[in-house]
Amino acid sequence: MTANSIYSQIIESKTGLQLPLLQNGKSIDSRYDPKKESLRLFEEIKADTHFLIVIGIAGGFLLETILEKRKDIFILALEKSQADIAFLQELPLIKKISENKNLCFCTRENLETKILELYVPAFYGNLQVIELRGWTLENKDCIADINSAINKACGLVSADFSVQSHFGKLWNHNILSNLSNIHKISFVQNFNLPLDKKALIVAAGPSLDDTIKKIQKKVQDYYIIATDTALSILSSSGIIPQAVISLDGQNISSAHFLHNKSSDLSNTLFLFDLCANSSAVKAVLNKNYNISFFTSGHPLSEYINRFFNLGLTKLFSGAGTVTISALDFAIKAGFKNIFVAGADFAYSKGKPYAKGTYLDRLYNQKSNKINSIQFLYSNLQYRTPLIKEEDTYTTQILQAYKYSFENFLQSMALSYKKENYLYNISNREGSIFKPQNINTKNGKDLVKELKKIYAKKENTVTFNSFYELKESDISLLPLISWIRNHDNKSMSDFKYFYKEALSIFNELGEN
Repeated sequence: MTANSIYSQIIESKTGLQLPLLQNGKSIDSRYDPKKESLRLFEEIKADTHFLIVIGIAGGFLLETILEKRKDIFILALEKSQADIAFLQELPLIKKISENKNLCFCTRENLETKILELYVPAFYGNLQVIELRGWTLENKDCIADINSAINKACGLVSADFSVQSHFGKLWNHNILSNLSNIHKISFVQNFNLPLDKKALIVAAGPSLDDTIKKIQKKVQDYYIIATDTALSILSSSGIIPQAVISLDGQNISSAHFLHNKSSDLSNTLFLFDLCANSSAVKAVLNKNYNISFFTSGHPLSEYINRFFNLGLTKLFSGAGTVTISALDFAIKAGFKNIFVAGADFAYSKGKPYAKGTYLDRLYNQKSNKINSIQFLYSNLQYRTPLIKEEDTYTTQILQAYKYSFENFLQSMALSYKKENYLYNISNREGSIFKPQNINTKNGKDLVKELKKIYAKKENTVTFNSFYELKESDISLLPLISWIRNHDNKSMSDFKYFYKEALSIFNELGEN
């Protein structure tokens, strides 16, 4: 008997199979024929289910049946505590099935973490939850917690999948296009930055309307790192940033660069994510400005970076906000004092951005007596439900950005103060940037070489386990997310979507 376990002893069923008893003497499994009982429960699993959460492990008979009959399902099996799992692992059947890579045990404490870690919708498709009814009846005290953890984790996974399903194809296009021009980039071989200055990261939140005046007075004191949206605001105020960072792949991002004609940015360093909008990259490239690419987690970018040994810097982007990437750049550069302005993560002043953004210009052009600029901003803000926060309003997405930003600061053990939307951050680390490799190959040749790799892939292979995927296969998952969202064949298995991804990948142009 294991201390603090809900189980007390092991008995045999009428058919000679070992099963556990609870502390109250009851059994979760059938005492007569638990194997037959598991077959009935197995029928509840849908044909298109490839990721399954099983609530209750008990004797493991249902788990064994699923693993025998469905090689294409990954199972996350839950018990109440680690003590319960330790008790059950004394059973020969549990020892046997625990060696299967398509099975993972978890507890109610780490259920949410395990879902976030293991559930990949692009690969598995739909998720299904199935329960051992006897287990849930005997553990009513934790069912609400279990359901809450599942709902929360699935909500986070769904939000991430939603982004991938919208931009998966566009990211692929941008990566190939940017890679094809990589030989034209004058890579910054090392970052000789004025670390005696304070780094000032400028985002485009509404509070920047007030902060911009203070920046103008002390502009020489700062090494200014602008997010792409804030570039036009700084330019219109006569401030030239020393660095600009962009990771958004959307076409609208090119507006930050195509329409910025008032400033000479020849001494500015432009840092683009490899999956950033390729039109924006070309606009900067055509002006012969300094460009350096980085990666922020897209699996295709990471694969290309390693495969071709490009030596691109990796910058963290958290929930997908460029402000975090700018902060990571300042930290890795070695700036001791870092300020972040305009990171409101809220509709402060009743609008989404400060004055002078591309959106500001666009809405001013569209506004009239019937549809004023305030009306247009309101339409933008009310796309999703607003959440009251102190003296302003925010949204679930903006809250996620804020959480991701401040959680990153905490994870880096950085002390900070926040006042009037201005972050004052102290960084203890020195520079950790390493000299970047100078790529000598023609970018178009790299794209051709890359496409040959994917063209040769065996598209008739059935992937029964996520662990069968190679790094190059994983690089296609965002594109597969897009295909799942735009294809009516949601019931198809991963093999179908993988084949479609290979076809689309090799058709995408690099121009």
